[in-house]
Amino acid sequence: MSWQFSLFGNIFLGATFLAAVVTYKAWRRSFPGDSFFVFFMASATVWAFTSALEWYVTLSNEKAFWSQISYLGIVNVAPAWFSFSLAYCGYATILTKRNVILFWIIPVVTLLLALSNSFHGLNWPAYRLVEHPLGNYMFYEHGPSFWVLTIYSYILNLLFSIILLRQAKKMFRAYQMQSFILFVSVMIPWIGNALYNTRVVTVIDLTPIAFTITGTLMLWNMKQYRLFDIAPIARETLFTNIRELVVVLDSQNRIIDMNPFALNYFNIARAPVGNNFTEVFSQWKEFSAFLRADNIAELELKYDHQGTTEWFLVTRTPIVGSHSSSTGTLIICRDITQRKRTEHDREHLIDELQEALANVKTLGGLLPICANCKKIRDDEGYWNQVEQYIGKHTDAKFTHGICPECGKKALDEYYRTKDIPGHSSGYRKIQ
Repeated sequence: MSWQFSLFGNIFLGATFLAAVVTYKAWRRSFPGDSFFVFFMASATVWAFTSALEWYVTLSNEKAFWSQISYLGIVNVAPAWFSFSLAYCGYATILTKRNVILFWIIPVVTLLLALSNSFHGLNWPAYRLVEHPLGNYMFYEHGPSFWVLTIYSYILNLLFSIILLRQAKKMFRAYQMQSFILFVSVMIPWIGNALYNTRVVTVIDLTPIAFTITGTLMLWNMKQYRLFDIAPIARETLFTNIRELVVVLDSQNRIIDMNPFALNYFNIARAPVGNNFTEVFSQWKEFSAFLRADNIAELELKYDHQGTTEWFLVTRTPIVGSHSSSTGTLIICRDITQRKRTEHDREHLIDELQEALANVKTLGGLLPICANCKKIRDDEGYWNQVEQYIGKHTDAKFTHGICPECGKKALDEYYRTKDIPGHSSGYRKIQ
């Protein structure tokens, strides 16, 4: 192969080095979709390196060869980046084995057509060498397979841009710098590729450099600002529908998000993202103290709401980032007002029963009672009738009557002392 000095080749070689470093750094980190991100950066590395070699060689067939080899990276960049965005933004369930295979059907077919272009010309019907002061370059006419891959890549680029920017919108007020960097990183590949495909720029295809910058900004954004560490991932299925007050805070106790139930309860139209919790809920002073007490993870707090006192069981759960460090706090407030009212009613009933029992007089111990007249001797040594003694020491009241045995005995005594006609004895035994 014949070689030449090329400024553009040096630029692509620098992009290759940067992409390789980012690939290595990403490979050593752990985050959602890390394998797809590493594959994306490795593909960008191959694309940038082959682009550099295409600029360094001088003959047209050599340039065409390295252009074909560059498709080993070109076809993988868009589906790998799209798969990463799905995994990182909480849609990993879409990345089934079947769907991943479907994502790569068009790229694989395009790669085969590019490598075998000399037999059919579907990727480049024609190409020619163009002389330029900064180095000779190849001008390619694009065929059907090129445009199919381009349209497919644009569709994937549009989808992952929507996904990433949608996540950035949720946290824009709290993380303006992260959101701005994310926006720039998403737009750069669009700009670079559009300039080349519309022939605004014909000398150099800036797309591999653009994707390298995108990957670099993305990894730096994740490392420096912990991008999306706080973002609610499953809000559509859990966060939105939970019937409890849920507030997500960052490490500075700034509000990141609130679920609709909490917004409705506090009569807030939109989540005050970026505002400090203690400022938004300044009337709930107990809550501020709870947040400052790091040793308390759960506490019962009362809140005066619309003229009534309501009780909540508040739990605080730290949100742990990828390096096992706390990046925020999840606050869940469960309404326990009814339970507190039930407990209050039960305690009130117990107090009433205890008071009633305290007023009841009871007898206990040994009672000295006369074996004949049944009188009871009190503590002062006096003998009292049974009903008098019990009435004095309890709340019992007595009424008097006579039992059948005593009544029969009394009648027998009565008739024994009377003279009954017809009976010589003057006594008629009561049967």
